[in-house]
Amino acid sequence: MTDSSIPDMMAAARRDKWTDQQLAAKAVELAESILKQSNAGMRRKEKKQAEQMERMMNDPAGKAFTLALADRVFRPSSPARGAELFRYLLDGYGIPRYLSAADRFAMKLGDKFSVQFPGVVMPMITSQLRKESSNVILPAEDGKLRSHLRRRRKAGIRMNINQLGEAILGESEAHHRLQQVVDRLADKDCDYISVKISAIFSQIHLVAFEETVQLIQERLRILYRAAITNAVTLPDGSKRPKFVNLDMEEYRDLHLTAEAFKRTLMEDEFMQMEAGIVLQAYLPDSWEEQMKLCAWAKERVEKGGARIKIRLVKGANLAMEKVEASMHDWAQAPYGTKAQVDANYKRMLHYGCMPENARYVQFGVASHNLFDLCYAMLLREREGVRDHVEFEMLEGMANHQARVIRQAADGLLLYAPVVLKEDFHSAIAYLVRRLDENTSEENFLHDLFGMTPGSRSWEAQKKRFLKACQEKDDVKYGPNRTQNRATDPVQPTHYRDAFANERDTDWSLRQNAEWINGLIAAEKEKSGEEIPLVINGEEITTNLWGVGRDPSRHNEVSYKFAYADFDQIEHALDTADKARASWASKSVGERAEILHQAAQELSRIRGEAIAAMVRDAGKVPTEADVEVSEAIDFCRYYAEGLDRDGMNDGVEMTPLGTVCVMSPWNFPFAIPTGGVAAALMAGNTVVFKPSELAVYTAWQIVQAFWRAGVPKSVLQFVPMPRNEISHKFLMDPRLNGIIMTGSYRTGKMLRELRPDLHVLAETSGKDAMVITATADPDQAVKDLVKSAFGHSGQKCSAASVAIVEASVYDNPAFLRQLKDAAASLKVGGSWEVSSVVTPLIKEPEGDLLRALTQLEPGEEWLLKPEPSEDNPCLWSPGIRLGVKPGSWFHQTECFGPVLGIIRAENLEEAIDIQNDSEFGLTGGLQSLDEREIALWKSKVQVGNAYINRVITGAIVRRQPFGGWNHSSMGPGSKAGGPNYLTMLGSWEEKALPQKLRTPGERITGLVEKLCSELPDCAKRIRSAAGSQAKWWMEEFGVEHDPSHIYGENNTFRYVPVKGILARVENMSDADAAILLLGAKLCGAALHLSVEEGHPWIQKMNGYYASLTVETEAELIDRMPEAAQGVKFLRGTGISEALANAARARDVEVLDRPVLANGRLELLGYFREQAVSETVHRYGNIIPPPGSFKTAGA
Repeated sequence: MTDSSIPDMMAAARRDKWTDQQLAAKAVELAESILKQSNAGMRRKEKKQAEQMERMMNDPAGKAFTLALADRVFRPSSPARGAELFRYLLDGYGIPRYLSAADRFAMKLGDKFSVQFPGVVMPMITSQLRKESSNVILPAEDGKLRSHLRRRRKAGIRMNINQLGEAILGESEAHHRLQQVVDRLADKDCDYISVKISAIFSQIHLVAFEETVQLIQERLRILYRAAITNAVTLPDGSKRPKFVNLDMEEYRDLHLTAEAFKRTLMEDEFMQMEAGIVLQAYLPDSWEEQMKLCAWAKERVEKGGARIKIRLVKGANLAMEKVEASMHDWAQAPYGTKAQVDANYKRMLHYGCMPENARYVQFGVASHNLFDLCYAMLLREREGVRDHVEFEMLEGMANHQARVIRQAADGLLLYAPVVLKEDFHSAIAYLVRRLDENTSEENFLHDLFGMTPGSRSWEAQKKRFLKACQEKDDVKYGPNRTQNRATDPVQPTHYRDAFANERDTDWSLRQNAEWINGLIAAEKEKSGEEIPLVINGEEITTNLWGVGRDPSRHNEVSYKFAYADFDQIEHALDTADKARASWASKSVGERAEILHQAAQELSRIRGEAIAAMVRDAGKVPTEADVEVSEAIDFCRYYAEGLDRDGMNDGVEMTPLGTVCVMSPWNFPFAIPTGGVAAALMAGNTVVFKPSELAVYTAWQIVQAFWRAGVPKSVLQFVPMPRNEISHKFLMDPRLNGIIMTGSYRTGKMLRELRPDLHVLAETSGKDAMVITATADPDQAVKDLVKSAFGHSGQKCSAASVAIVEASVYDNPAFLRQLKDAAASLKVGGSWEVSSVVTPLIKEPEGDLLRALTQLEPGEEWLLKPEPSEDNPCLWSPGIRLGVKPGSWFHQTECFGPVLGIIRAENLEEAIDIQNDSEFGLTGGLQSLDEREIALWKSKVQVGNAYINRVITGAIVRRQPFGGWNHSSMGPGSKAGGPNYLTMLGSWEEKALPQKLRTPGERITGLVEKLCSELPDCAKRIRSAAGSQAKWWMEEFGVEHDPSHIYGENNTFRYVPVKGILARVENMSDADAAILLLGAKLCGAALHLSVEEGHPWIQKMNGYYASLTVETEAELIDRMPEAAQGVKFLRGTGISEALANAARARDVEVLDRPVLANGRLELLGYFREQAVSETVHRYGNIIPPPGSFKTAGA
């Protein structure tokens, strides 16, 4: 086919009215002709670029290097640091093979000279990257951009400009971007712009759909007015507003964008204005949205308004949508296959070209797929809508084809991102997406470079095209994500069903926002409830002394509740004691089924529970929703907690007896549910003592358990005052254990009152996020702000300190962005569903009031917190600069919306500062350098470690929760983890374990020596060694990630304790031998203390363990020395005096039998740690350096 035959084919399409099948065949012919012409017309530079891209397709290491180079090397402000990163990446990936010989040689020179001259080399590399990408991301400086726009106009090509810039995390930057776009519209050389709503408004809130739409409309009006004010003068002298097109990226933006677009353009001021919106064919929702837009556009035109334009693209956010779907276990919003996307694209193309639609909706066909472009060209001719359909391509991508398409289509619009030199780092995400798109399998651009008619890649793409044409009418449509909380039935689960986390509410679906807004509105009208005690099934309201207050309406009484008196405490304990035997006698399966039923009941009241937390605890709906999911997860996960492999191998568990669950107010739904579920599953009776600040929420929980089948004698609801009544309750010997979440001070007080009481406590935290020079600052700021100010900072896991590497701390842009992001959070009552920072549970006092109002020497406010005039509980976020390591604020848990920033010279110093705390709950790191990540993981002293993500929001099983040091009390097994239930009973050895492995060489010698010394104990020693070997290999010596989330690694691991102190006095020889085996296997230092006997232990002294012969009194006297580096004191029948001496030195007392069962015994040699790490970049998982075998360069 020749140039002249292209018009002939267009004419034939108009004249012959081809069928769809014929049209597809003719499109292939036309595509072949255009490909030949474009290849023949390829310029020398374009040919060179195409050959290089073709080589990249076969150079995965080179591609990974290029992605990593663009993403990492330019982040440090120090040229020397950047140069070191450059050399590290080059060493790890090798010099890309796809580069030309000259470029490879330049890389070698850069590698060599960057050591001595980083200040020269790194700017050259930066400049080269900008130059290489300048064909796809245009320089936004006026002179350069205008020159380019004029050249394109002269060539008959129009330009669609998309202004890139700093990430929009706050309203100051959003207004700045908005002004940039307005200024661009004022430029006479620019007549067409594209912008996302998320680029001009930072506070998108899906639950507050209506309010968010209205705020977006305010920004759109500014843009549309600028387009009208700076109208283009047409040849006939008339004026036409410049064109504003609304882009979108994330699925959540689809309905918000469409609604704001339609509402604004229906206003009288804009009725005569043409404007556009993009639709993404990879969303199965888009065809329905297209039909709605067409119907609305017709209505608008018939009312005297102008047409609109729909720009059809395939979609470029698939990678991140895949991550989001995996994270939440939601259906993936886009189609699951490329074939479905292509078919939907054809369907939407046909709908857009229907004359009855084209009359009202101009249609933009945006693609680089020659088959699609040719098909659309012929289709518009067949349908007689040539003037209503235009074609769009990306600037700088296949320019040789763009020239031929422009000629064939009689016009072309190029989509061109532009960025200022100083904002170039902000274009990295776009670069990564473009590079990924170019090199993704099945994508047309992947095969384009080097494609010729008849080649293998041509035939493969042709086959895909024809298949899509055949399937266009049959491919499914309508949203993949269909969750509807108002109508979806609760899905039951049962004992021994495979565990899966409960799905959170999908707020991108409008029906769910409407559902919760209705329930919150109904809850707001309630007041004056009277909540009883429930003891042995009797509801008691005689002592309605308790008053519940709504934090958002501080001076109003929300409800009343009954407090227990002395007699009622006695009755509750007596009831629980009598119910113990019957509940404990239920089988594991029977108790598990009841917990599964409880999960269903909690699912049924999700909406009511969210509304209750909004009222009772000042929670925002999104955070309350996550709590309900967590509560459901606790019930289902703990239901399988006593059936884990190995836990019943030769042992038997006896419940503790009666357990008190003392719940907190900051997580009033999830945490008490977890405590109640765990205690019940372990066979204990429960006295539920809720926080007096969140009784209303607790009342919802306990009723759900009763409806699930838990007897009211087994689970009793007993709020009690903080006075001698609580003291009497805690001192009663019928109370056998406490599960609590609260301050370390409270936990310590409980132990001092009852040293014999089994206390399992999640306590305080002073949590820090480290930000290094290699971090992505946009992501770091986003994660830090969410970690610090979620639930107004009232989380024990909240980031109250950021430890920032000096070059980042000293960068005004970082501080400006951090301040903007925090200052932009909406501060308001929880009844306003758009609020992000809501009232504190009560007026600040003590440490929190000091943190909000007083600075220490050398500190200053980056953002000063301010109280609300109307509500003393409501404070805006505060950020303190200049916080010193070891200072009052660094060391003090404050529990509110205030963040302190500490400057550190380097990562090593930052880790030291992070670990310099009595607590060890959560901690975070922001860094893109694998070496920094490895160092931090090896040194950080926290129970929950987070990398390149927020440090709050632990999910059951995925990130079992619990801290180290003063952030926990008890043996230390994590809530929501595989071992939590083991702490809620006592274990007795009934037989030797049968699940064994052969011990490794490291242990074999010790086994033989022990059996030689203790022949009468040899059988038990060998069994213990075999059991320990099995569970070392399968549980304790390996890392676990049962969740398998795409883009996030969630590792549960066991970290050996440094030291164990064992008082051997009441142990058998075999027990002491098993301790030696466990310590040797795990690498823990074992310190044995013995008064007499066990002569064989003398032979182990200094070799396998240290030994001190001493009385108990002597051990107590030397405890300050003996406790150094020791985590646990092991023993049986440990005296109160010895236990108190150990605990005074922060040594946890494990007074329990030594077991031959390694699955249980080895728990006492480790601390548990959960490490959650984001491993994707913009949805793409880039292989780390060293992943490829690189050729010598």
